[in-house]
Amino acid sequence: MNNFEIYVKTSAIGQTGIHWRSIESEERQPVEVPSLIKLEVIGKENGQIAIVNDLIDEVKPSLLLLRDNKKLLLEITGIESPQRSIRMGRKVFNSMVWIADDIEENEVLLRKIAYSAIQNILQKDFLLREMIEKSVEFYGLEEFRVNLKEVNEYIEHIEPVDSHQFSDLESYQQYQIESKSSERLEKLAEEFRNYPLPKEWVNWDGETKNDGVLIVVTENLEKRTILHKAGVWRGFATNVEEPAKVVVESTEKKTEVLPSMETFPPEQTQIPNQPIPIPWRIIIMLIVGVIVILFIILGFPSPVQAPHQPVKDSQIQL
Repeated sequence: MNNFEIYVKTSAIGQTGIHWRSIESEERQPVEVPSLIKLEVIGKENGQIAIVNDLIDEVKPSLLLLRDNKKLLLEITGIESPQRSIRMGRKVFNSMVWIADDIEENEVLLRKIAYSAIQNILQKDFLLREMIEKSVEFYGLEEFRVNLKEVNEYIEHIEPVDSHQFSDLESYQQYQIESKSSERLEKLAEEFRNYPLPKEWVNWDGETKNDGVLIVVTENLEKRTILHKAGVWRGFATNVEEPAKVVVESTEKKTEVLPSMETFPPEQTQIPNQPIPIPWRIIIMLIVGVIVILFIILGFPSPVQAPHQPVKDSQIQL
C-alpha cells in the first residue's frame, strides 16, 4: 500500500478534539484534511451547494466511493472505538480514507475494503471494526497515532475480489438510489466482489458521468434529495427521496385554426355569447334624431327649418 494515501479522523483526549491526520508513516502523521472530501459535488446552478462529505452521516457506519481526476477515494465513517469510548466517557467515532490512482490494481484493493465495510454494516463480519480498534490509539493529550502494520495485515486477510464482465452492461450503468435495506446492501456487496466499478454511468438527470461520487451508503440524510442531485451511481440511505423534476414548457405558440367560411354558413362563424357590434354610422344617426326631437319638444326652431319672414303692409290686400 505504498502508493496509497491514508487519512484517519478521530478524537484526541485534550483540547484538539476531533481532527484529521495524514498517516504517512509510523512516525510522521501530521494534521491534514484529505482535499477530495471537500470537493464540490453540487454547484450553485442547482441551488443547493454541497461537498462530498455532505452526502454521509459521519457518526453512523457509512461508506463513500469517489472518482475524480484519475483518482479514487474510499471513505469509511462512523466506526465506534469501544475502548477509547470508555476512556473518554463518551462515544469516540473513527473515519478512514484511502486515496490512490485510478488503475485496476488499486481499484481491486479498494473494492476489497468496501466489501468488508458492507459486511460490517450488515453485522456479518467485524474485521474492519477490529482493525480500527487495534490500529488507532491516543497519543499524548492532543494527538492520536495509527499503526500501519495493523492496517496492512487487515487488507491481506479480507476476502479477494474478481473482475467479471457484467452481463447486462446497460443495466449496470444505470443509477440506483433507494432506501437502505439489507437486501440492497447484500446486492451491492456482490457487485463489489464480482465486478469492476463502471467507467461511466447514467445519473438521475439522464446525463452520462465518468467522474464524481459513485457510491454512498449511509444512515440519515440532512437533505433527502441530495444523492439524486449529486448524480451518484449507487446510493442507499434510510430517508432518501427523489426530487421533483422540473417540466419545461415549450416556448412555441400553438396556432389556432378557425373554421372555414366555405364549410360553415356565416351565422356559425359568430362566436357564441358575444354581443353583435353596431356600425358607427347607425349610432351617429340615432344621436342626430334624438337632438331634432328635443328641439321640437322644447319649441326651438328646427335647424333644418327656414327662418320666418315678416309680412309687409303692401302685401296685404284689402
